[in-house]
Amino acid sequence: MKRDGYLRHLALSLGTNLAMLVLRLLRNVLLARVLGPAERGVFALLSTLPDLISAATSGGLNTALGYQAAKQRSMGLLLTQVLVYGCLLAGLMTLLCILVARQFGTHLEANAQLGLLVWLLLLAVPLSVLKTALLTLHNACGATGTYNALRLLESLLPLLLFGALLWLWRDAALEAAVLSWLCGLGLLASLGVYWLGRQHSIALCWDRAGQRELLAYSAKSHPDVLLRQAVLRGDYLLISAMLGSASLGQYAMATAAAELLFIVPEAVTTPLMKRLLQQETVMSKLTPLALRLTSTIMLGACLFMALIGEWLIVTLFGAEYRPAYPALLGLLPGLLGMSHASILRLDLLGKGRPGAVSWIMGLGAALNLVLNLLLIPHLGILGAALSSSAAYLAAALVMLGMYCRLSGVSIWQTLVVLPSDLGPLRQLLQRRPA
Repeated sequence: MKRDGYLRHLALSLGTNLAMLVLRLLRNVLLARVLGPAERGVFALLSTLPDLISAATSGGLNTALGYQAAKQRSMGLLLTQVLVYGCLLAGLMTLLCILVARQFGTHLEANAQLGLLVWLLLLAVPLSVLKTALLTLHNACGATGTYNALRLLESLLPLLLFGALLWLWRDAALEAAVLSWLCGLGLLASLGVYWLGRQHSIALCWDRAGQRELLAYSAKSHPDVLLRQAVLRGDYLLISAMLGSASLGQYAMATAAAELLFIVPEAVTTPLMKRLLQQETVMSKLTPLALRLTSTIMLGACLFMALIGEWLIVTLFGAEYRPAYPALLGLLPGLLGMSHASILRLDLLGKGRPGAVSWIMGLGAALNLVLNLLLIPHLGILGAALSSSAAYLAAALVMLGMYCRLSGVSIWQTLVVLPSDLGPLRQLLQRRPA
């Protein structure tokens, strides 16, 4: 892929992610206005648990799937491994966790908040695993258009379903939110399988050699994915236990507002994923370009969000969510680190360093846990935000140092857009569509 070709794919992915931003924003506004902080916190906790459980059971699976799909392995074999090592194991672990929580965790605040809704995780967790795996397979094999379509539907379907169910069940808003989320997962997984079958042979098959290769790579990268989820969403569990569902609802809206900006690194990595994992020779130029574009745009986006964040939260979500603004400010530095880390992680995986990525995220997760325990009792949700930012900035700096050492690229070539980048960017913006 030439650099101008990458920029065209970047523009397409950025457009898709902008549309996703609007849809996610509309859904978050609707959820915040209809549910209120307390029920919004319960829904945030329920929708977070599948990611944490699947990361614990098969966290490295998606990384291994992406690596093997980029190497053009059999899609039927990869899909079989998703169903066995992803969906089945995650479902069994979910059942075990629910039984243990119901038997020994009756005193836990999270258990009381979820109630009988916790049993829905038996459906949500396998569906979430399958959906995420299908997105990885489509993107890693180079089907960027299909991947973008699925991501757009991932934002659109729950919004449409929630609106329809809310109209039918006006007095059961939380139930409507949960059902729309589950139905959205199911529809997206079905479409992902259908489109994958149109592009590849997906007849289920088994191969011991392929199994060993996938499990070996998955085992090396498993800690990375598990620890990334711990940094990204572990604070939800701590806030729920230490501060209650109302505070969690406010923090969930702060993270929702902050993560709207993550469309930038998502747009950058989408057309690059296959090439980052394959480590084509052109990546010596494209990876630094992707890092420069991401950091420059993200810096401007974070400054803009800091200026309008309080107005945005109060106007869209309501005055009861005003305490989310300080937490939003605390999360913004971490977004800069997260955006850099998302690109560096794929590049290091392509260079055969899954173990190194895992221990880097281990340091970040340990730092995050210690800071959360120290800061949440004194600063509330602001303490959780500052802890997450510190963890991601630390992980990103270590990854950046390792990348620069392995690739021979100066750290200054990864920070801001250079004058040599302006020509290709100007040509892209001026090019008329065919």
